[in-house]
Amino acid sequence: MKLFTAFKLACYGLWSNRFRVLSAMMGVVIGMFAVIVLTAIAIGVKDTLMKQMGSLGAEQILVLPGRVLDTANGQKDLLSGLTNVPSTLTYDDAKAIEGVPNVKSVTPQLETITIAQYDERNVQSVLVGTSDQYSRIQHADLSEGRFFTKEEQAEEARVIVLGNNIHEALLGKHEVPVEDEGSSGEAQQTKPIWKKVLDKLLGQSASAEETSLVGKHVTINEESYEVIGVLAPNATLGSSTDNNIMLPIETALATTDMKNLTKMIVESASVQAVDEVDGAVFNAIKAQHSEIDFSVVKQDQMLGALGKVTSILQVMLFGITVTALLISGTGIMNVMVMSVRERTREIGIRKALGATTSEIMGQFFFETLLLCCIGGAVGIGLGYAFIEVWNNNIEIFALVLPMWAVKLALYTTFGIGSLFGIYPALKAARMKPSNALRFE
Repeated sequence: MKLFTAFKLACYGLWSNRFRVLSAMMGVVIGMFAVIVLTAIAIGVKDTLMKQMGSLGAEQILVLPGRVLDTANGQKDLLSGLTNVPSTLTYDDAKAIEGVPNVKSVTPQLETITIAQYDERNVQSVLVGTSDQYSRIQHADLSEGRFFTKEEQAEEARVIVLGNNIHEALLGKHEVPVEDEGSSGEAQQTKPIWKKVLDKLLGQSASAEETSLVGKHVTINEESYEVIGVLAPNATLGSSTDNNIMLPIETALATTDMKNLTKMIVESASVQAVDEVDGAVFNAIKAQHSEIDFSVVKQDQMLGALGKVTSILQVMLFGITVTALLISGTGIMNVMVMSVRERTREIGIRKALGATTSEIMGQFFFETLLLCCIGGAVGIGLGYAFIEVWNNNIEIFALVLPMWAVKLALYTTFGIGSLFGIYPALKAARMKPSNALRFE
C-alpha cells in the first residue's frame, strides 16, 4: 500500500512540474530514439550486405588483381585490403579457367569510365565489358529488352545494356551533365525550368518525349552501339548496376583500350567442389603469370570478413548509444536534485506530519523512474515511426528492428531510471524536518 501511495505522489509531483519534466525528459527521448534507430541501421546494413553477398551463391569464387595476405592461422586477411598493384589479369586467364574441371562458368569484367552520348546528351558512366552470364551471376533483372547472347559475344556485336540511371539520363529525365575532356569540351545542355514550363503551356508535353532507348543507337568513344536492354533499378549497398553500361567483353577488347580485367567471378559446379576448384583456379592463373599478383577468394571468406566489419560497426554504434543514454541519465539526475532542493519545505512538512523516510525516498525514486520510462516509451515510438518512414521511402537498404532491441531499450530505460533515481531519492529522504522547515 505504501508503494502505491509513493507511486501516486510521484505522479502528482511530475504533473505539478510538468513543463520542467518535459524538458528533462527530452534527453531520454533522444537517447532512446538513438538506441532504436542506430540499432536498426547497424542490423539493417549487416543483413543487407550479408544477403547481397549470400545471394551470389556459396559456389562462387572471386579472382581479384593484387594479393590478399594470409593471417597467422592461414585465413585470408581481407580486412587489410589488397596490395596496391596494377591488374595483370587478362581474358586469356579467363579462358584458361574455363578449362578447369568442375567450373560451371567464368564471368570476367573489364571496367572503365566513359561518356555515353545520345541526342546531344553526354552522360558519364561505368563501361563494363563482360560475358552473357553477367545478368544471371549478378542477379540483375531486366526492366525491358534482353541481355546479349553468347553468339553476339563471339561475333563482337556492337550491342549494349544500359543501367537504369544511365537510361533515364540519356532520355533527359535525369540531369547528369558531364564535361568530356576528349571532346569539344561542351557539357550537356539541359532545358531551363522556364522553357520546360513554356513547352507544357504550348502543349509539348512529356507524352511526346521518348520513353525507351531499346532499339536506338548510343555513341560511346565515337563508336555506335545498339541498345538491346535496360536493367531494372537496383540501388543497393556496394553492388548497384544503375550507372553501368554492359557490353560483350570481346567487343570491349576490340573497341576500347581496356586490356586487363577488373575481376572474374568463377562459378563452381557444386558447393562440394568449391575447395577443389579454388586451388585449381589458382594454379591455372599462376601458370600464365611470372609472379603471384592476383588473389583467389572464396565466398565464405568474403562473408567472414564482412561479418567482422559489421560487428565493429555494431560495437561502435553501441558505444555511441550508451554514451548518449549516460548523458541523458545524468541530466535527469541533476534535474531531480534541483527538484528536491526546490521542494525542501514540502519534504519537511510531510516528515513533520508523519511521513517515513522510505515513503519520501519512494516518492522521488518513482518520479525519476516514471520520467525515464515515459521518455523512453516516447523515444522508442519515435524511433519506430522513423524506421517505418525510412522503409516506405528509402530503397537502398531496409532498417531492421528486432524485438530483442525493443526489449533491450525498455530494460535500459528502466535501469537508467533506477540508477539515476537513487541519489535524488536518498538526498530527499535524509533531510531533517527541522532544517527543511527553516529552508528559504
